[in-house]
Amino acid sequence: MQEGFIYPSKLSAIKKTLLARYSSKAEFSFLKKIVESSEMELELNVRYDHYVEKSLHKLTLYVPFKIYLLIGTSSRAYERSIQEDINKVGGIPGEEIGYVSILVKELPSFANSETSEIDETMWDAGFRVFISHRVEDKTRATELKKQLSKYGVTAFVAHEDIEPSKEWMSTIENALLTMDAFIAMVTEGYNDKVWTQQEVGFAYCMNKMKNVPFISIRMNNDPKGFFSYVQAFSPQTDKYADSLCERWIDHPRMIDSLIIALKNSTCYADSARYYELLKKTTNITEEQIKKLVSVFNENVSVNKCYKLNGHVDSILEFINGKTSEQYEIVMNADSSFSLVAKE
Repeated sequence: MQEGFIYPSKLSAIKKTLLARYSSKAEFSFLKKIVESSEMELELNVRYDHYVEKSLHKLTLYVPFKIYLLIGTSSRAYERSIQEDINKVGGIPGEEIGYVSILVKELPSFANSETSEIDETMWDAGFRVFISHRVEDKTRATELKKQLSKYGVTAFVAHEDIEPSKEWMSTIENALLTMDAFIAMVTEGYNDKVWTQQEVGFAYCMNKMKNVPFISIRMNNDPKGFFSYVQAFSPQTDKYADSLCERWIDHPRMIDSLIIALKNSTCYADSARYYELLKKTTNITEEQIKKLVSVFNENVSVNKCYKLNGHVDSILEFINGKTSEQYEIVMNADSSFSLVAKE
């Protein structure tokens, strides 16, 4: 305890008083649940406002995952309410709670990889996308999965990918826990389905805790709940996989996906499209550069594509700007091209 501050010794009593206050009216029941389930941590004398002539403290409330899931996008409103109420209850001269933060205490037991096995067998190599949809929209979700696969992305569509012999809830939980991104296909009635909204809530928490990106795709309906504050993606056509992949371009597995796409490319137009996306990354590694060089040298649909082997904005310029080892492009006897490290 830092000498001279009273709040640490009074925090337990303040919490009990606050719970009594929240027990008095039904509209305070969820605030009571937050405070009651929380573990409080006080950071002393944090100056959030230099114009206030008081010692301002930061209070963090660590709550269980299931409580945080219910808080969702309203966390700041609850934080402000608790902050104001604690300061009213506390009334300690010269001291005040300047900021309250609500964070997750711990992941649920099935999310702890040290205590339970997480099955990742539903994924192929590459960037992992969970596609949330109504069962009635399975065809559209499957088509999006097919379009993303052209970019080396592996997508999970629950009603297609769950084997009858597996426990479906466990499979969905594993997919949500190991995904790299979440897509909600917001069609008519999507917001009214219990399971889709639970998936959305899970994705929101994964975004907060692990920075997993989520995107809602507006399809004749607007997103609600956890996604309502995020600008929805409104595709002009059904062929929008390119735009989605661009949003994830700096994720290591998205880079891997585009290298896979180039490896599997069978035409110059596809090779050019995948390369146009790949060159937008700022996060490619030396190891990925080496894989890219191998793909270029082995696939004629890649090395004979002028977009990659030309002198302006070519793969040579891209690679030499990203790695310490310098390469040059040489023409082979069969008129294909190869990337060769300079001596």
